[in-house]
Amino acid sequence: MGEDVGVVRRRRRRRKGNQSALLLVGVGFLAAAVALSWGRDFAATHATAIVVVAVAALLLAAAAAVLSVVARRRQAARQAQRDRNIAVTDAMTGPQFEQYVARLLRRDGLRRVHVSGGPGDLGADITAYTADGRRVVVQCKRYAGSVGDPHVQKFNGTAWHIHKADVALLVTTGRLTVKAKQLAQRCRIVLVDRAALATWATDGLPPAVLSTSTKPPRSAAARSG
Repeated sequence: MGEDVGVVRRRRRRRKGNQSALLLVGVGFLAAAVALSWGRDFAATHATAIVVVAVAALLLAAAAAVLSVVARRRQAARQAQRDRNIAVTDAMTGPQFEQYVARLLRRDGLRRVHVSGGPGDLGADITAYTADGRRVVVQCKRYAGSVGDPHVQKFNGTAWHIHKADVALLVTTGRLTVKAKQLAQRCRIVLVDRAALATWATDGLPPAVLSTSTKPPRSAAARSG
């Protein structure tokens, strides 16, 4: 008895499918061989052109990198020029003022300047290191009014024990009360009010403690809080 017609047809379709697949594979190998041969011939006959294109691409990449560096330096120079005007701080938010003070620190030679201000900073808005390795802890107060002794007392309670400061710096755009100055002197906290900040920004004269080479000892008052 002969095979079922449907079975025969399916077998023929499978055979044709296999033949088509083999044909496609063969065509693919042939195309790859032709492309490889053409590529070798092209490379051999156009070697100079390929080298020229490669060199041009490298030069363009180098030029783009140089232009990017120049643009960043120009932007930094413009920012530094703006930072010399203390009036720019009047429109700043607290975080913007922290970045402003950080730029002054970097400009004047401090290293590893890190802005950490925000919730949970425990008074350390900025940390940095002097050229002789002392750790500087900075608290920034972008105030229009007065900074009093409670602010100094709170900063004193964290700057030394928690943040391990060698230099504690409180920088404000506002005014410092007499009591704040008296307490800061006892606690060895360096205060920078608006007038001192203007001198620092405009004339490039940071607080003297940032440029001294002798590591100051911490006072008993500073350690005890």
